[in-house]
Amino acid sequence: MSLALNLNQVAVRVLGILPRIPEIHIAIPNIFQRSTEASTETHDPRLLEMIENLQDAEVPPFFIDNGILKAAPKKKVSHMKRRQKLYGPGKKQLSLLQNLNRCPACGNYKRSHTLCMHCVGQIRRHWNDSVPQQETFREEFVNPLDEKILYPGKKELPDERTLRKKEWLKRRPRTLPVE
Repeated sequence: MSLALNLNQVAVRVLGILPRIPEIHIAIPNIFQRSTEASTETHDPRLLEMIENLQDAEVPPFFIDNGILKAAPKKKVSHMKRRQKLYGPGKKQLSLLQNLNRCPACGNYKRSHTLCMHCVGQIRRHWNDSVPQQETFREEFVNPLDEKILYPGKKELPDERTLRKKEWLKRRPRTLPVE
């Protein structure tokens, strides 16, 4: 019994913290009833007493209109469903580009009102070649033993080797030939 009372007190405290959703009462008249006095006589007096107690109480019981909605997805949405929702209906689908033009300089396709990426790459390469590159000072050891003494445990990783080479840089693919 004491456990039930303690649980009821905890529920009342929790309800005091949570925001309340207002109750909406709409009285619908019963066309088969002749008078309101007859309706009160048919109810059990214990039920009427309980209704009065509920209306007079400051804090309603935890099981009546507590405003907590318990809803959650049962399963994770699959990859296919997400893609269908994203790209499937209406304007969410991927649309084809309609604003393609040819570059007047090189003839490759480009978007209208933008620069041709092929020409931009050529200009960038020309600028990089024309600027004299200053060589950074790199200390070179005459003896590899000196390097091992100064930097113990330093080993060159395969990633560092590939970074030193310039071949790993990906070049922009050429566009399709224009006829």
